[in-house]
Amino acid sequence: MSESLESQLFGGRTASEVVRIGNTVRRSVGPNPEFNHALLKLLEAKNFDHAPRFLGIDEKGREIVTFMEGKAPHEEVNWTDDQLVIVVQMLKNFHDATAGSELANGKEVVCHNDIAPWNTILENDIPTAFIDFDGAAPGNRADDLAYLLWTFLELGSDVSASVQAEKIQKLAKVYGFVDTHKLLDAVLEQQKKIFAEREELAKSAPDQKEREFSASRLDIVRSEIEWVKANRSILEGAPPSVL
Repeated sequence: MSESLESQLFGGRTASEVVRIGNTVRRSVGPNPEFNHALLKLLEAKNFDHAPRFLGIDEKGREIVTFMEGKAPHEEVNWTDDQLVIVVQMLKNFHDATAGSELANGKEVVCHNDIAPWNTILENDIPTAFIDFDGAAPGNRADDLAYLLWTFLELGSDVSASVQAEKIQKLAKVYGFVDTHKLLDAVLEQQKKIFAEREELAKSAPDQKEREFSASRLDIVRSEIEWVKANRSILEGAPPSVL
């Protein structure tokens, strides 16, 4: 691809403009660029290979990051156990790279705050990277892990609670997180947080498509919250097993 030829990249809702030029991606600057860019620089310094590298700002004021080969799925994916293990290991490594840093600001780690299929790059069906760190902020490990479990396992879908409980136990063990009660607290907190955000966006987002999308998510998230509450004892109680 020519270094001067821009190719539109689709899928994200955080950045208003995302284009590829050569082996780089140009994005409109997010809401907290200094923190975001410092985070990407820290991850590079820590040899965390599962995130884009920050390369600077171009002449149009867009941030420049490296292009990550593969694609972020925006369609339904039946995630295999092997894929899920890799995603959780990537999250653990990301957290470990930020633990104790100035960016963590006294919290356990820096959280990505949107670890989900749509922000995970797959190359030849293997998870290789996370993208879109615009919402990253100091936080606790359980918050990102809980959000990951919610979005990747689709908690509240037609998969039985007993099957989901086994997956939660397995993936928590991969991460090294043993307190499933605390983890389920975090799942509900993440769901409630997103519900509140979507409720507000449905009323006041400047973009009509964003208002409509957020409104369409409210009943879904509400039902997922109720499902987790109703099945919490099962989700917490499955015996761990080895993947």
